Amino acid sequence: MRKYLLNNLKFDDFGIRLISAFVLLFIAIFCLYMGSFFYILLVLFLSIFLFYELCKLLNPKISNGMLLLQLIAVLLTLLLYLRVGSNGGTFLPLIPASILVITCGSNRLLSFFTGVLLTISLMAFFEIKFDLGMVTLLWLITCVIITDLAGYFVGRVLGGPKIWTYVSPNKTWSGLIGGWVFAVLIGLIFKISFDLSYLFVVLSLIISISSQVGDFYESWLKRRVDTKDSSRLIPGHGGFMDRFDGFIGGALGFKVCLLFINPELVLV
Repeated sequence: MRKYLLNNLKFDDFGIRLISAFVLLFIAIFCLYMGSFFYILLVLFLSIFLFYELCKLLNPKISNGMLLLQLIAVLLTLLLYLRVGSNGGTFLPLIPASILVITCGSNRLLSFFTGVLLTISLMAFFEIKFDLGMVTLLWLITCVIITDLAGYFVGRVLGGPKIWTYVSPNKTWSGLIGGWVFAVLIGLIFKISFDLSYLFVVLSLIISISSQVGDFYESWLKRRVDTKDSSRLIPGHGGFMDRFDGFIGGALGFKVCLLFINPELVLV
């Protein structure tokens, strides 16, 4: 087994992936430690780059004026959400999504659907932090990171059948399930460390699955528009969507869970 691991496995980008994970976690903890203002700036910063890349994916020839209009709409929508809160922000995602349809011209249904999902996920990060607490936010971030790292490592070690080669040729079923297992372990660690409900363990599995769905959706979207990376804004990594697709999916999955459970059960 040792000889097989040394001779056949390739972890060319595992170091980069690991460093990225720790950098993302450090930035999140730093902004949380510094206070709400820095956290809001972080989410707004990410929203600019995520929607920038989305616009460029859907319409590579988008004009600077239309791109600026889209980014202003996203920022104003998120700031308005901070003002009205989750109870009053139900229809706010329709604003950036509708403008995305106009700015991108083609792929209208895809633009609208993706714009709604991305905006909801960004608003979810505000809701989780300000309504549910810092521990809940760190738990979600950690679940997504460990799902990505464990999925990569287990998939490379065990190999096996591929899941969807057209969309993501390197992802295996073993890596998929490995991500679930380690995410559940993270849920158990948080449950024991902070004396939380076992609901967090179950939700850890759901967050893991939804983060993987976000990864697949972003990969499918890139195949749909025939491009390899969402952008080249991060040297050696691709774009922000390539790095944060799992977080987008994880936040959306958790948001759906909140529709069916009492939010007080995950209030920490």
